[in-house]
Amino acid sequence: MQDMSFRCYTEKSPDGQYYAICLDLNLADKRETVDAAVAALDESILLYLASVRAHGDEATAIPRPARQSEWLKYYGLLLASVFLGLIGRRVDGFSAYARQGIITSTQEMRLAYA
Repeated sequence: MQDMSFRCYTEKSPDGQYYAICLDLNLADKRETVDAAVAALDESILLYLASVRAHGDEATAIPRPARQSEWLKYYGLLLASVFLGLIGRRVDGFSAYARQGIITSTQEMRLAYA
């Protein structure tokens, strides 16, 4: 498996929970704090990559992109975030980031900010 970068973001839901979403693997997690949501998503990404690797499905299962509507929502939030940033404000609960899957020398997978 080659090193790959996965686009992710967090979003605060109306009920105060946080979603962490990986667009390139179509994975999501919901938790009470943004840190817990990101940590849970990281674990989901690692488990997914380990499963894909164990079954030899890298060519067909990575990437596994989210639906187009999820991408449009992401780009809408990103655009709003940039615009509001220009006027000194921000979108509450939204943060875009990338994770990079890296195989260590022991053939274990880890994630790092890309």
